[in-house]
Amino acid sequence: MDFTVGLARCPGTCGEWVQGARKGVPFLVDCPIDRFSEARVALNMHATGWDLPPSKTKALQVLQLLKDNLGLPALGGTVKFIQQLPEGKGMASSTADISAVAAAALIALGKDPAPERLAHFALRIEPSDSVMFPGITEIEHVQGHSHNVLGASVPALFLALDWGGTIDTRVFNARPGLAEHYRRYEGEIQRAYGLAREGIEQADLGKLAAAGTISARCNLEINPKSLFEPFLAWVRQKGGLGVVTAHSGTLLAGVFPQNSFANRELRKNLRLEAHQLFNPVYLDLFNSHSGGILATKLKLSENAG
Repeated sequence: MDFTVGLARCPGTCGEWVQGARKGVPFLVDCPIDRFSEARVALNMHATGWDLPPSKTKALQVLQLLKDNLGLPALGGTVKFIQQLPEGKGMASSTADISAVAAAALIALGKDPAPERLAHFALRIEPSDSVMFPGITEIEHVQGHSHNVLGASVPALFLALDWGGTIDTRVFNARPGLAEHYRRYEGEIQRAYGLAREGIEQADLGKLAAAGTISARCNLEINPKSLFEPFLAWVRQKGGLGVVTAHSGTLLAGVFPQNSFANRELRKNLRLEAHQLFNPVYLDLFNSHSGGILATKLKLSENAG
């Protein structure tokens, strides 16, 4: 068939539970949440151009990589984003866009959108998170030599704040002094990683939040967040277990047991108090997510026109 349609959804992240280096090799442990990039890709096997939002340059890059990888003489079509993530905040928006578009195109072509394949494409474009894999996954996010699915996601509630600005992933990972920063904190990051592994294996959110807090505090040297300490103290006062941060982004989030603030009024009051105390430009509540791609090949009758 000359015209096929795929739909795929990839979760974003609330930063990373842990990010640093091991023996000089950068790695991260992702923190997938219930916010998504969702893309619908309509392919035309005889077209040579793409109709997609001008800002989605990395989505365009992955489509070209996919065409070359599959050895297709021509490939074009239309890309529509049904859901999008905030950009430049550390929520894996680029990785999620790349993965959702590649998965939608692959499923439309009758190919398997395996997470290893999606990760390969993403890492060809930029340092990438590991949200295309199910569960919580460790990945060498710059060199891309290896990944390791650590286990199932641990139920959690995140209160995420952002005070403005954006950080470009490629610029961050190329900045002078980053390797030295990672070297200086390698011992602390290994301690955080050990706690994170225990937290995931034991489904112990307290250990996972402790790991996130250690890693987030190390990250302050290279990516300062001026309200880190007062926010952490307030989170603990409200029954939170620690924080998680976007190591190459602007987001900082409190980590709470998932059943905290169970009714709407309690969550409304929590948000209001956070706004009043910390004056963020962006605030949201997320739940943890199981990670991984959801992709479907659509029948043409479902998308007529």
